[in-house]
Amino acid sequence: MKRLVKKVKIGTKIFGLAMSMLILLTALSYLTYTRTVKVTNELIKVTDYLVPFENLITLIDTHTLEQEIHLGRIWRLYETELADTEHLHREEKAFEERGRMVDLEVEAAIRLLNEAVYHVELKSDIIEFIHIRSILEDIEQEHQQFHDHALRIMQLLRDNEKDDAHLLQNELEQEELDLANEIEAVLSEISEFTKHSAQVMEKHERDVLELIRILLPIAILIGLFCAAMVTIGLMRPVKTLVNGTKAVVQGNLEVNLPITSRDEIGELSGIFNSMVREIREKERIKATFGQYVDPRIVDSLLHTSGSDIDRVEKKIMTVFFSDVADFSAISELLTPGGLVSLINQYLTLATEPITRYSGVIDQFIGDAVVAFWGPPFASAEDHARLACEAALEQFIQLEKLRRRMPDLMGFQKGLPEVNIRIGLATGELIVGNIGSEQLQSYTVLGNTKNVAEELESANKIYGTRILITEATKDLAARAIETRYIDRLHLAGFSQPVQIFELLSCKGELESDAAEMRDIFEEGLRLYRKQEWGLAQTRFESCLKLTTHDKAAALYLTRIRFFKENPPGDDWDGVWRSSRTYDPAKRRTKQ
Repeated sequence: MKRLVKKVKIGTKIFGLAMSMLILLTALSYLTYTRTVKVTNELIKVTDYLVPFENLITLIDTHTLEQEIHLGRIWRLYETELADTEHLHREEKAFEERGRMVDLEVEAAIRLLNEAVYHVELKSDIIEFIHIRSILEDIEQEHQQFHDHALRIMQLLRDNEKDDAHLLQNELEQEELDLANEIEAVLSEISEFTKHSAQVMEKHERDVLELIRILLPIAILIGLFCAAMVTIGLMRPVKTLVNGTKAVVQGNLEVNLPITSRDEIGELSGIFNSMVREIREKERIKATFGQYVDPRIVDSLLHTSGSDIDRVEKKIMTVFFSDVADFSAISELLTPGGLVSLINQYLTLATEPITRYSGVIDQFIGDAVVAFWGPPFASAEDHARLACEAALEQFIQLEKLRRRMPDLMGFQKGLPEVNIRIGLATGELIVGNIGSEQLQSYTVLGNTKNVAEELESANKIYGTRILITEATKDLAARAIETRYIDRLHLAGFSQPVQIFELLSCKGELESDAAEMRDIFEEGLRLYRKQEWGLAQTRFESCLKLTTHDKAAALYLTRIRFFKENPPGDDWDGVWRSSRTYDPAKRRTKQ
């Protein structure tokens, strides 16, 4: 039975509950109705038949008595010597009138009894009414005999045959007595019948009240029990479903709801479990592929459908390119296992600030890291600033790596010196899912990516750590401190491009470094004006403040060259020499 209930649909359960309540109420109503009908029948029997019949019998009795009175008056008038003829005539007429009234009332009583016999339902009532009718018929016969004897007596009195009249008087008195007894008997019978009907009616009324008193609470209790069972049966799985939903909202994807029925709630629980399994699978995919692809890209792909997955767009973005300096020399000092451990630890540390500052790791090329910033992962106003902040924090991560290297390598002495170089470029890029039909990656393409790679390599020439383009510097100007380094011919640009060294976040540059930066940029301005002596003085001052500033030393070398080989009045400020960095050449690993 319990299994059968679990298979029943919710609508059927509710309909069944409603029908059960309806059946209970119908049963109660039917029982009440049958008892009420009996009460009504008894009431109709009393009001429509017994009471009117009793009234008719009473009238018959009254009119019969009145006939006897009129007959007595007639007798006395005939015994008077000087009888009042007119008075005698009125009395005779009154006697006849009362006789006709009795006849009419008897006929009405018989019709009423016949109607009662036809309409009443109980056999006992029918028998009783037939019995009363037989008595009434006897009354009718006896009254007729009384009436006939009375008329005969009156005729004898008119004929002055008083002796014969007196002889009939004794017989008439017996008839009067018999008629009175019959009327009394029928009135008694009617009284008992009415009394019995009243008792039966009262009993039926009590039965109705008793039924209502007993069955109504039972019906209510049964209804409440059924309603409670159905409600509990519905609410328990609904509550379980609500709790499961809350658990999923809170991040618990191990929820598995028990399916306790085959109704709509059971179906919904099954759908919920399937949904959680799909979410859990998506999260597993995100967790797995998050080790290879940025989790935000995975999440975006999971929530993208249709042709949008293959959509490729052009956007202004900032590209990050970093590389470990002298990696070839470092790799020669380490075993393959040690080298892999070092690279993995470095890439782990390098990745952290990039993702924290809303960057997207594009790829790892050995020890090199390629990342980008831009919509939808970073706003158009902030992507250059975020890239600069992530680049500066790379050197904090580098210090962490250096402190861990003894434990990582397993020895204290002879540890390789690890340094990194970074290039940042801002410009137009193509972004989207790019690749073959079988294998694709979410990446960026464009000259800006090549520029970032070239700037990373250019750090070797200027002895800098981070070089950025003018577009990057302009977008992030409110948040960073920079030093103007040079003008270079870069791939994809017809005109020379100004490049800057990223020094620190705004307000964090030390006073000595800021002074050196200002002197350097003054020297560079004089250098552009071919004022070699003054420019040389400024760059020499830079070296006094920072002896290891390779950029200042580089410009002193160039100044010495230009003093011997003046560039001419149309010089654009760009250094062209095969002995220095040639941006047209592609990057080679060092």
